[in-house]
Amino acid sequence: MHHPHESISCDTTGIRKIFLAGTIDMGSSVDWQQNVIEYFKNKGGRWLLFNPRQEHWNGSKAGEMDYQVNWELSHLEEADFIIMNILGTSKSPISLLELGLFAHSKKIAVVCNSTFYRYDNVRITCKRYGIPLYKTLDELLYNEIK
Repeated sequence: MHHPHESISCDTTGIRKIFLAGTIDMGSSVDWQQNVIEYFKNKGGRWLLFNPRQEHWNGSKAGEMDYQVNWELSHLEEADFIIMNILGTSKSPISLLELGLFAHSKKIAVVCNSTFYRYDNVRITCKRYGIPLYKTLDELLYNEIK
């Protein structure tokens, strides 16, 4: 697991890097990333999860917003695969931005509930660019993580 403000202390050669993109809502949404972490702990294998959620986020700290956005963009680019989980009750504007940025990458799969206010935008974008779209996180993990 790798979070912002942490250094990677191991050799990452041969490790599959996965970015956990999706709803955070400034820390107020359910911590779905923790469920994914548990999944990978039980799966075994060599994985490095990039988790942008910070336990003690302080966006008003000088330079923190620039650092966070640049950390996310760098690690999205570095990742071998992007799991994007958009919760139905969220707004998730940054997730929508990231979906647009990485739609052509062929390394992203999306979970989006049909109750999400921009579900049709997500559905149409995924269909157009051949991005797998799932109803649940379990479905995505079962089908995409080998």
